[in-house]
Amino acid sequence: MHGLRFRETRIAKIIADSLRAANLPDNVEVIVESALEDDKAWIDHERMASVLTDLERNAAEAMPGGGRLTISQAGDETCVTLQVRDEGQGISGENLPLLFTPFFTTKPVGDGTGLSLPQAYATVKGHSGDIAVVSNADPSQGPTGTTVSITLPRKQTFQAPEAKMILHEEE
Repeated sequence: MHGLRFRETRIAKIIADSLRAANLPDNVEVIVESALEDDKAWIDHERMASVLTDLERNAAEAMPGGGRLTISQAGDETCVTLQVRDEGQGISGENLPLLFTPFFTTKPVGDGTGLSLPQAYATVKGHSGDIAVVSNADPSQGPTGTTVSITLPRKQTFQAPEAKMILHEEE
């Protein structure tokens, strides 16, 4: 992705910065869980904090009566996984495939642009990562809510442009 600025950063700091920017309502209980011994990774700190802020705000909006928002981090020596999980109303099955489509929103007109998830997708893909959403909107199927999982490599591998070689025959 054009314009990403990778540097070694701490996942815990990205989460703290995102929560500060999200300015969540008092009725949302935030839980941060970590299963990482080493939380350093080469990431564009500002862009990833912005992605998490958007996901945290979406989660809070899905819980107008309040609830628990859990942000967890896990991983191994090659990648880190961030999860943002809410106890909100969930996303209906027919809307799940449309989530990363620009301008798609389930919010009332004027309340959302439908750009935060496509931007999150672009940022994660720019990091050579993956993003997935699992959600339940049907209380008869179990607890409602949504989990967004982001998996990122700890280090970026950049491929050099193909080199051209000119061979000269010796005489």
